[in-house]
Amino acid sequence: MTSPISRHKSREAATSRPALAIPNQLDKDDFLLPLGLHLLIVGTTGSGKTTLLSNILLAFDEFLRESSVRLLAIDLKDGVSANACAGFYTKIASTLPEAVKLLRETVELVKQRNAWLKSIHETEIRWSVQTPLIVILIDEALQLYGAASPEQKKIQAQAQEALDTLLLTGRSAGIMVIAAVQDPRKEFFKSRDHYPERIALSLNSKDEAKMALGDEAVSRGAAPWLISHATPGRGWYYDDLRHKAIHFQVPPVQADEIRIMSSILLPFTRQQDVKSPTIQQKEHS
Repeated sequence: MTSPISRHKSREAATSRPALAIPNQLDKDDFLLPLGLHLLIVGTTGSGKTTLLSNILLAFDEFLRESSVRLLAIDLKDGVSANACAGFYTKIASTLPEAVKLLRETVELVKQRNAWLKSIHETEIRWSVQTPLIVILIDEALQLYGAASPEQKKIQAQAQEALDTLLLTGRSAGIMVIAAVQDPRKEFFKSRDHYPERIALSLNSKDEAKMALGDEAVSRGAAPWLISHATPGRGWYYDDLRHKAIHFQVPPVQADEIRIMSSILLPFTRQQDVKSPTIQQKEHS
């Protein structure tokens, strides 16, 4: 088994832009996911979303150790997946009411941070121990939509409202959302267009690929509908900055590796809740 430490060392980004370096078995170099930009991951059942998310979690290692990033999880499958790697997260929401609470608390943090930015005549949070980047990872985000009962629909609407607020106003305040879904169609996932960064694993059709990645990505070679389910964790990422479609295959991640790293990170992530910055913190930002 590859040790978490050696895996981490292989992921050092070759750029000054804050990014997650994700291993790519189809290339000698990792591919880089920019930090701070909302990311949507789309893939059918069995396409390897869990494998990709595990690689993304491991890539946060350095940022979590230095406390410049805090990870929050929304896992509405009873929190099973998130709790298996609980050491990575500061908070985990495993029910709809808990998800609403987590999202609303983050919206309040955005308001506080924006008020602070206004007071110091700045336009964007600089991530630090005092003002860490807050990353909300939502597994199976479609579970925030499509409830049958009126009561559940009401709670879902509250979650959707808070999530949309974060997607629209959170970036400058140091909020990033990573959402994973199975279906890219907008009637199922209405906030799709609010995610500037996109990854597509195996999909059913070229039309779905265009919904997930955009027409330009497909025109530049991205073809997730051709990916076999025999290769979970294979996909396409469209690098909008370089106008390049990147084909990747992330390596499998063993449960032991996640468990070991989770225990290592636990002392770094189990800290007090993130507070809003104060005027006195200006010199540290």
